[in-house]
This record gives sequence, structure tokens and C-alpha cells, in this order.
Amino acid sequence: MISSTFCDSQLRLLFTMLEKSSLPILRSNIMIAIGDLTIRFPNLVDPWTPHLYARLRDPAQQVRKTAGLVMTHLILKDMVKVKGQVSEMAVLLIDPVPQIAALAKNFFNELSHKGNAIYNLLPDIISRLSDPEGGVEEEPFHTIMKQLLSYITKDKQTESLVEKLCQRFRTARTERQYRDLAYCVSQLPLTERGLRKMMDNFDCFGDKLSDESIFSAFLSVVGKLRRGAKPEGKAIIDEFEQKLRACHTRGLDAIEETGQGGSQKTPSAKKQTLVSRHQHRASATSDNDFVTPEPRRTTHRHPNTQQRLTKKKPRIVFSSDESSEEELSAELTEDETPKKTTPIRRASTRRHRS
Repeated sequence: MISSTFCDSQLRLLFTMLEKSSLPILRSNIMIAIGDLTIRFPNLVDPWTPHLYARLRDPAQQVRKTAGLVMTHLILKDMVKVKGQVSEMAVLLIDPVPQIAALAKNFFNELSHKGNAIYNLLPDIISRLSDPEGGVEEEPFHTIMKQLLSYITKDKQTESLVEKLCQRFRTARTERQYRDLAYCVSQLPLTERGLRKMMDNFDCFGDKLSDESIFSAFLSVVGKLRRGAKPEGKAIIDEFEQKLRACHTRGLDAIEETGQGGSQKTPSAKKQTLVSRHQHRASATSDNDFVTPEPRRTTHRHPNTQQRLTKKKPRIVFSSDESSEEELSAELTEDETPKKTTPIRRASTRRHRS
């Protein structure tokens, strides 16, 4: 076919037959024909690419096998853009037909040699396969991801991917998605730097650790790290494990409260000390302000001496406000109020001289 105009006008009919035809052999042959058209007119076929990926889930074994061969050829030859729909190719890894499963495995083996192709596709594949509306069951998901994550061997890719997976806990919507993310993290070949990434993003998944399967997945990470850990790296592994167990039993809020309490313990004690000192000084000052002054007294003067003898009396000091708070708030009842009052006799200050 050399006419792009004719190809463009007939593509809708061709893809309709690919999807609606009741004959598997016809769908299989149309898939091969569209593969040839993609090589000849890639720009015209590109908008229809999702319909090509959809045949990877065709109920007919023959159509799935043909679609797998065609898509492998087109993707590896860079005739089709590798998009998130490549998750349909990943589903073939668990196909009940061994030949189709082997075909899918060979495809990803070849794709792993094309730079960071699989690393770039993994986030979208995980999202699509764990989607409750169009994904796969939990056990098949584990089988698929175990195979795909085995292609991640570079430390930088591992560190970046574990950070992305941890942050996805915030956007996940279901318990199933939480478990899928935790499983993916547990399958990565983590190093000490990868563990530090998990520590930095602990708040993203800490509140999900009450789930037993999620907790077990992260605990398996600790076990793997311990087997190859250096002596200087065991401290952070122990710290990470303690945080995991604490969040599993008490929750993330309890851990945060404990951390805040420990960090603010010393300033609080200092603050209390300063307050107590201030109160002590204030009470001492207030006591001195309310000291009853000593009355003037005139002593007897003897003819042979001019010295004045004074007799010291104890000073009356009012108690502080704190100790007398209850007394000040008390009121006399009617029975306790005296009916008669005795006038106070004032002694004359004049004394007879001897």
C-alpha cells in the first residue's frame, strides 16, 4: 500500500474488524496487516496504538500470541512508542499458555538492554496493574513485578525508584494498592543509601504499617539489609526496624509525640526553672513590700546615761499570695461574725520619767 490517503480513510474500518470480528483467525491476520501498516505509515497508526495493545488480552490464544509477536517487533524496532499500555505486555508473563509467557519474558529481556527503558516504565506499569478497575489480582501482580523488578540492578535506579514508590503511598486509594507498593519496595535490591531514602520518606508509609502484610514486607527489607550490612551501617538498620515495630504496634502519631517530647524535654525544664525563680523573686519582693513597720518607742532615760535602749520586736510578715489563696477566698458565716465588738484601747505614748 502506497497511498497514505487511502490508508487513513480505511483505518477505522480495519480496527473495528480487529475488535469486533468473531473469527480469531481473521483478528490474527488483521493484526499482522496493521503491523505492516505501522512500519509504512507510523504517524497515521500512532493514534490507534491503544487498540493494538488491547489485542494482548484477546480471549483467543492464537490472537494473543500473534499480538505479542507483532508488538515485540514494533517496540524493539522503535516503531511504536513505549507507553503505559506496555503493562498489557507484562500481563502475558502470567499467561496460562507457556509459549506466550515465554514470549513476554523474552520481550522484557530484550527491552532491559535498551538503556533505562524498564526503569522508566515501571511506575506506570505498577499503577495500571494495581488499579482496582483494570488491574490484575494480587498474587499475579506479585509474579509480574518480581520478574520486572529483577531488571533493576543499578544503585541509582534503585534509590530513585524506592523514593518514588514511598511517595506513592500518599496518592494510593485502597488497601490493595498499599500492599502492592510495599511488595514492590521489598523486591528491590536496596543498599544503605536506599534505606536512607526510606527513612527520609518514612512519614509517607508509617501510618500504613498497622497492616500485617505491609509491615512484613518492610520487615523483609530489614532482613535483607542485615545480611550484607557493614558494621557502621547496622545502627541505621536498627533505628529503622525500631520505627517499623513502634508504628506497627502504636501508630505513627505515637512515634511523633515521643520524638517531640524527647526533643522538648530540656527546654521545658529550663522554662520551668526560670518561671520558678521569677515567682520566688516576685514573692520575696511582695513580702518585703507588706512588712509592718516597727512602731516608735520611747525608752526610760536614766540620769547618768544618754543611751537609748530599744527592745527588738519580731516583724510581722504576710504570707505569699499562693499560700493564702484559699484563706482569702473564704468568707465568714453569719454565726461566726461577732455581735459585739470591743474597742481597742490605745496606750499612751507618754511615759513618766523616774
